[in-house]
Amino acid sequence: MEIIFSKPLSKTDVTHRLAIPSEKLDMIATLSLGEKVSVAVIDATGRQWSFDLSTRNKGNYFKPVISGKQWLEFVRLKHLREGDKITFYRETIENNEVRFRIEKEFIGASIVILGVPIRNS
Repeated sequence: MEIIFSKPLSKTDVTHRLAIPSEKLDMIATLSLGEKVSVAVIDATGRQWSFDLSTRNKGNYFKPVISGKQWLEFVRLKHLREGDKITFYRETIENNEVRFRIEKEFIGASIVILGVPIRNS
């Protein structure tokens, strides 16, 4: 498994859309300006999510983001907050098929009970 990127989540990441480092876009999908694709991503429990990956419509920079209802549901169900960390992976499985994984790390949680972080603040 290869790490594509790892980052602390910003307020925008947890309320609207996850900003992807532009230089990592080609490791996920090849998109032109204004394009959008659905990307299947598996979490640590084995659940598959369908995230919308898109680029901005115009300008000199792609500014790729993951968005959509499934992203916001992932954030809600995983109890993610600004400052928590996610890592996005790429792995090659049978028949050279590529799939993606996402893992979370709670920051500021002293204990996690049944997948819910108990936070200090």
